[in-house]
Amino acid sequence: METKFQTSFIPKKPTASAIGGISPAPRSRPTTSIFMTIASLLFILSIAGAGGAYAYKQYLLTSQDSLKVQLAAREKNFNLDLITQLKAENTKIDAARKVLNNHIALSQIFDMIGRITIESVRFMSLDVTVPATGNDGIKISLQGYGTNLPAVAYQSDVLAQLDQYGLRKIIKNPILSNPSLGDKSVNFGLSAVVDPSSLSYEKMVGATSASPASNSGSTQNSGTTQ
Repeated sequence: METKFQTSFIPKKPTASAIGGISPAPRSRPTTSIFMTIASLLFILSIAGAGGAYAYKQYLLTSQDSLKVQLAAREKNFNLDLITQLKAENTKIDAARKVLNNHIALSQIFDMIGRITIESVRFMSLDVTVPATGNDGIKISLQGYGTNLPAVAYQSDVLAQLDQYGLRKIIKNPILSNPSLGDKSVNFGLSAVVDPSSLSYEKMVGATSASPASNSGSTQNSGTTQ
């Protein structure tokens, strides 16, 4: 009879497959701890952000109060009554300047008519129509008479040669109309359009103030020449 020897003295653990034929299920990894870590970090960041916003708000409030104190201290260095008075005077000056810029010296029309009227012609009436806006021209209408028909014809020729008097760009569309024979004269009408910029009161005052200086300069030069 043959003797059998045991090769190992350590007993083998029975496997589940040997016992019941079912292998054990694998263990699941812990994922809850990861989500908790992320949530904790987000919570800490939100608290830090809220704290920073509150600190920045307090800084702005403090800076605002400091600026108010500085502004009040600087206001004491100025005379507020004087500033108010200067503002009122500045308003008056601006209003006067506006009126001066828009003011038209209609008296200059008489000078223009005198320059283009011949000796044998007389004007008896003048009507001036000022436009509502400065873009339109000033309409003038005159009634006059000449000593005879050739005088009226010569007056018409003068109106056609306004370049010689420097009035071509100032007096526009001059028209002689309705000539009629009177007892000892020839009656007629004259209509034209005057450029309003040429009647500026500001320009007239500037030209008047410059005239004495030019005259004195010419007198001085003539004296030196002698």
